[in-house]
Amino acid sequence: MIQEEERSDSRAGGTTNALNVGIAVQSDWENREFISLNVRRLFDFLVQFESTTKNKFAKLNKKLETLERRLELLELQLHGFTVLSPQ
Repeated sequence: MIQEEERSDSRAGGTTNALNVGIAVQSDWENREFISLNVRRLFDFLVQFESTTKNKFAKLNKKLETLERRLELLELQLHGFTVLSPQ
């Protein structure tokens, strides 16, 4: 009788262990899916961020080039008037 109780206890323990392993595996997959989804969202954000910043930097670069040309023109006009004034 004692042997039969030990066998039923070991079977129950085996079932519990299998159930725990199954739960752990399921939890692991859920965690992986969660991480995978968040990595994908992060990747999408970074791609969008890169595109947006490239566009903004291109616009700023054009504005800067325009300002540099205007400054060069003003410097030439200023030096031209300076050269002409003393004569």
